[in-house]
Amino acid sequence: MGKVKYDCLNCVGYCCAIYERVQVAPEDLTRLAAYFGVSERLARRRYTTRHSSGERVLRRTPDPIFGESCMFQDPVKRVCSIYEGRPDVCRAWPSHGGGRCVYYDTLQFERRQQGNPHVVPLIQITFFDPEGEPD
Repeated sequence: MGKVKYDCLNCVGYCCAIYERVQVAPEDLTRLAAYFGVSERLARRRYTTRHSSGERVLRRTPDPIFGESCMFQDPVKRVCSIYEGRPDVCRAWPSHGGGRCVYYDTLQFERRQQGNPHVVPLIQITFFDPEGEPD
């Protein structure tokens, strides 16, 4: 990956909020348990749930901007509250784009366009069937 061209500390945490599934692999569960000093069983029960897809995912909590977000996103500072204990999927973000983050780029673009450093364009993931039937 090229040089990073975004700063998570200047973002609102789209990646923590717009994805309803932050996958937790077995090694992530081990890391979470160690981070909190609890058993893997307790970490699984406290911090994860099963998604309808069957995946083990991080729990979500209410969020003042997006409605819901990862339970570990600080709702005021908009950063990960368990940065050293976060799952691999979060550590790899973004694993594409040549060092860019499309959400950060969108945020910065809209702030420039609107002339307001506090604007937050709302983004949501929606599945659209071009045949006219929503998924």
